[in-house]
Order: sequence, then structure tokens, then C-alpha cells
Amino acid sequence: MNSSLDTRSFSVSARDGVRLWAQRVGSAWAPASVVYVHGMFTDARYWTPLVGHLNHHLDGGIAQIFYDQRGHGRSGCHPPKTPLSLNVLADDLNCVLGHVHGAVVVAAHSMAALLIHEWAAHNPRRARELSGIVLFNACADFPYLPATSHESLRAPKQRLRKYTLSEELGDYLYATPSRGSWPQPSWRFPRRSHRRNRARIGKVTQAELSVYPHAVLTTEAAIALRAIPTWVVTGELDPVVTPSRSQHLAERIWADYDTIPGAGHSLPHTNPRHASEPILAALDVAYRAHRHDGGHP
Repeated sequence: MNSSLDTRSFSVSARDGVRLWAQRVGSAWAPASVVYVHGMFTDARYWTPLVGHLNHHLDGGIAQIFYDQRGHGRSGCHPPKTPLSLNVLADDLNCVLGHVHGAVVVAAHSMAALLIHEWAAHNPRRARELSGIVLFNACADFPYLPATSHESLRAPKQRLRKYTLSEELGDYLYATPSRGSWPQPSWRFPRRSHRRNRARIGKVTQAELSVYPHAVLTTEAAIALRAIPTWVVTGELDPVVTPSRSQHLAERIWADYDTIPGAGHSLPHTNPRHASEPILAALDVAYRAHRHDGGHP
């Protein structure tokens, strides 16, 4: 994370024993917390610009928690003989939320929105306790064709091939927006030179792509999300999840919707000021609910 941030690392034990590495900015006993869930091909560091911006804007008055999903960053790997599922990833989120105090806002990027759908559908009561959900560059289903398809992505020579996904699709997901030529990546999943680490990334990629392409927003998830103040925010130039797909999701879950001009798929990383606005709106909802219930700011 950003060296200028005063972070505290801690470990979360998943239900199957996998250790999840997490960090917190702000007091563990702050009156409100934001929990960040990163998407594919990234880790907790992806949220650095947004976390830093909010921490400065609110003078450290809230807690911000970000964690590496299993198999990413410093977190442990999924057991090799056990298939990965969205339910497992959602249960990991549940474990992380067990370490959070006060009013809670959950923010997720890209494919992590599908994880949030799964979590809300299976934990509707706990979901209703959230002060808000913010989904960046999100949609109701996986926006790519399966790996067996021969249809190419918009970038030249970019295909969903079996052994090049962690490099090619990762570059595609986190490219800097451009109206003219194909852009260069603004975020790159760590390319470790050690063969063992590269093999690990490849296994994580394949595990995730065995899960996300089959994920869809179910009726149960939509109903659960409609009970929570939710914001869907996307980039005008997002080539991966087009604004129309994000708007469709917002309509289905009755969420506030906004498009940020000039932004791409990596909106919360490249446009932290704009990305902070729905989070601040969610925190304001939490503050008003707290005052209505007779609490004190």
C-alpha cells in the first residue's frame, strides 16, 4: 500500500482454514467502515489511490479495510483438490466483515460485483445491515465469451486463450481509456519472475474463470440488493463492461447510476475523486440513519 498511509495488517481465517491477508487504515473502532473487494487479476493494492483520497478527505475519521482474495497477493491459496466457487469467495467476505465495526459500506470492482450478488443472495439478513454498496464497472453477468470461443476481444490479437489469460485479459481489463488507438495498461497484475509464482497466478486465473463465467444476477440476489442503498458507477470509455451493461444492472437492483466521462474500466484506480463520491453518499446515508435512530455522530 501507499507508504504515506498509516496501515495496520491483520489476518483473517476463512472457514476452510485459508489465511486472508488484510489491511486497515483508520481506527478499528471507527463509527463507520468501508470494505473493499478487488476484482480479477488484481489484489488489495488496487484500492490504494481511492483509500488514500478518502483517508485524506475525511481526515482518517473512518476505517477502510482491503484484503487480498484467496490466491491473490499475500493471501493463502485455495485447497487444490477443492473446486473454487462464488459461495466460497462470498464466505471469505463474510469472515472479513466479522472484523469490521460500526456502519459498513462495501465497495467492489468489476467481477467482484458478481461475488457481492452471491453474498447478498445467501446472506440477506446481514446484507440488510449494510449502510450501502458501491459497485464500480459492474454488470449482471460475466461480460466475456467462454475460453472455448473463437471470438476475439476488441484489442488486436487479444483472445480468451487458455494459458495467456493472466497476461492478455489482465491487460485488457485494466487498460487506460483511449478514444483512438488501443491503450496501455494502467494496472498490471504482478508479473513475478519466479516460475512457481507465475504458475500460482495461472492456477488462480483458471480457478476464477471456472467460476465467474457461470455467474448471473439471480432473482434472489436482485431482491436482496434492492433492500440496500446501492450505487453503480462506471466509466464512459469502459471497453470491458460497457455503460449500458452497468445501467442494466442498476435498473435491476434499483441502484443509483452514474457514468464518469473519460474514465475506463479501472475507474476506482484512475479516478479516485469521482470514485469517492458514491462512497461518501453511502456514508452520509449511514450518518442520517444513525441520527434518526437516536445516535450521536
